[in-house]
Amino acid sequence: MSEVEEVEELEEVKPKKRATKSKIEVVCAEPDYLKKIKFDMGWLQKVGTQYGIDKFEYIHKFRAFRCYKSGQHVDWIDVNDLALLNGDRRLVQILLKHQPVSPKRAVINYPWR
Repeated sequence: MSEVEEVEELEEVKPKKRATKSKIEVVCAEPDYLKKIKFDMGWLQKVGTQYGIDKFEYIHKFRAFRCYKSGQHVDWIDVNDLALLNGDRRLVQILLKHQPVSPKRAVINYPWR
């Protein structure tokens, strides 16, 4: 009697790679002012990862950030809106507002919009 051994080849199981956090670029010429009004830069990371925004550019005249996705400007978010979205109160009175983006084209969804 001859015994034949069957050898099963097992595929190597590779561990899944974790999704890497994409570094969100923040361009800001007024970091001291933002610290003074108690603005948290972590809020930008949360909004950026939630909506897929690559870059934020701070425009001090409007107290707002221009949001870029794939190198194209898609929306605005001011410091007060960021604070309200993260459970904080308004940080500063804004006298000069940016041109609002139409709700149809807007990327960031506000509960009050």
